[in-house]
Amino acid sequence: MKEIIGKGKKILQEKLRSFKEVLETVKELSEEESREMIALVLRETLRFLKTCRIRKAKGELYFAIEDPYTMGQVLEGLTLFYPLVQDKIRLVPEFGDSYYYGKIRIEGRIRLIHLLILLVRLLKNKQFRKLVLKGGKHGK
Repeated sequence: MKEIIGKGKKILQEKLRSFKEVLETVKELSEEESREMIALVLRETLRFLKTCRIRKAKGELYFAIEDPYTMGQVLEGLTLFYPLVQDKIRLVPEFGDSYYYGKIRIEGRIRLIHLLILLVRLLKNKQFRKLVLKGGKHGK
């Protein structure tokens, strides 16, 4: 059992490291393509949250990005959601390093079928597939 948990933890850590590579790939995409993709992700995420009917949420999220421009873009995106979560989830941005960690607990009517529908809708987008599945320009 410990072996399975250890392997799962290792896979999760590798995926989190690859998130930094995904952020770099987003920069490589052209402005208009990335804006359309971000709009799609936001629209589908909001649709998913509406179907989940979240009742309770609490947690903390710490993140840091070295590049001030990228940090500004991330904070700009988070301002859309912050009025909804300001009393429940604490966001702590920091400059000068690159990391992200935290703990968030959400309760509601989260169903697997809604998550699968979200995934299918996102994977329909060519740019999203390119970013997530192929690792962007580098084809990783």
